[in-house]
Amino acid sequence: MARLILTFNKQVIKEYPFLKDSVTIGREDDNTIVIANLAVSGYHARIDKTGNDFIVTDLQSTNGSFVNNKKVVTQKLSHGDNILIGKHIILFVASEKKIQRDAKSGKIDLGKTMMLDTVKQKELLKKQKTPPKAVRAPEKIGVVSFIDGSSLGDIVLRKKLTKIGKADTSEIKLSGVFMGATAATISRRPAGYTIAYAGGITKLKVNGETVRDSVLLKDFDTIELGSYKFQFYGKEVKR
Repeated sequence: MARLILTFNKQVIKEYPFLKDSVTIGREDDNTIVIANLAVSGYHARIDKTGNDFIVTDLQSTNGSFVNNKKVVTQKLSHGDNILIGKHIILFVASEKKIQRDAKSGKIDLGKTMMLDTVKQKELLKKQKTPPKAVRAPEKIGVVSFIDGSSLGDIVLRKKLTKIGKADTSEIKLSGVFMGATAATISRRPAGYTIAYAGGITKLKVNGETVRDSVLLKDFDTIELGSYKFQFYGKEVKR
């Protein structure tokens, strides 16, 4: 079965098996693949299954659809194609039968992707004069990206404590009759970023759930504070 793998900043968000004859991609909730980002149109693109082939079609989106960095109106997909929608990349993975058929006909070179077997890998490691160095995980910094049309854009969370509210001292300043001077705070800790409710009438929600204390944020959590809506994600930074 063919699959579509949604990624952002080289991180997998979700995998979608191709269960229907048509898949839609866009910002509206009734799309098969929903991407809540202002760079994505409400109904951005569609992928149709036609026999053994899969065709991607741009639905007259504002920013266009791209396959392997080439802008397309309609395009037949091949195994491994990257579909760029806004800032997200969707990887197209063909079915095993399709991959094998294309490999036999020369359309796909399976030799391009090779993995060392366990025995060979052990032999190579033994020949190394020095043990391999441990790979350090890349350092990340938190970012909140507003997706509510407020034009606040992306805000990098560099401080240990980021205050959110309508006070002039707030790092993220929001307006509203019921918005508290400090409605919420985001703390930068060794374990990650934590958002906490700070008081006031305006409710704090994370992924639709009301937060009355604090919660540890994960990549692509959706945060609501009054009429404002934004997503959190970790961005890799150079050491």
